[in-house]
Amino acid sequence: MNYVVLAAGESGRMGFDKTTTRLGETTPLERIAHALGKRRTILVVPTRLRAFASEMMPHAEVVTNDEPRRGMTHSLRIGLSAVPTSEPFGVLLGDMPAMTEATIAQTEALLGDGIDVAFPVRADGVPGHPVLFSARSRAVVDSLREGDTLRHARDDASLVRATWICTGASAFLDLDVPAEWEAFRA
Repeated sequence: MNYVVLAAGESGRMGFDKTTTRLGETTPLERIAHALGKRRTILVVPTRLRAFASEMMPHAEVVTNDEPRRGMTHSLRIGLSAVPTSEPFGVLLGDMPAMTEATIAQTEALLGDGIDVAFPVRADGVPGHPVLFSARSRAVVDSLREGDTLRHARDDASLVRATWICTGASAFLDLDVPAEWEAFRA
């Protein structure tokens, strides 16, 4: 399984590069690297963070996106350029520091014969990460319009989905606003 970690977003509302800023002892990227272990990883970051991010995710292949304003689809396409079209892939966001190896492994267990998309959901049905795609789903992902989000591919009616109920924060905690950052740090 190939994983594309999207960390090319701008500091935006946070005012700093949240994926490479320390949260206590580690950064969100280091936490994701730990959860991914030795899985093949393609990390998408801005050029200015390339060296720093490479230290945080030493096993990842680092590719750069200096146009994050073009949206998640643009970053994903850059990352997927390093993944053969005949292979399955997963997508993780670089600002999800609660991600665990167990969450990744349980999601991977769903992506088998006949399943095109696998991901965790909360008990109320809210989808989380990682989102895993079969090789067959690549055409749907590749057809996303510029700026679209991953949910358009994840929810595409032509793809067969499998989900599992995740009761922890690992699949859902996404540090997008300062209050979330402070709450996680506490």
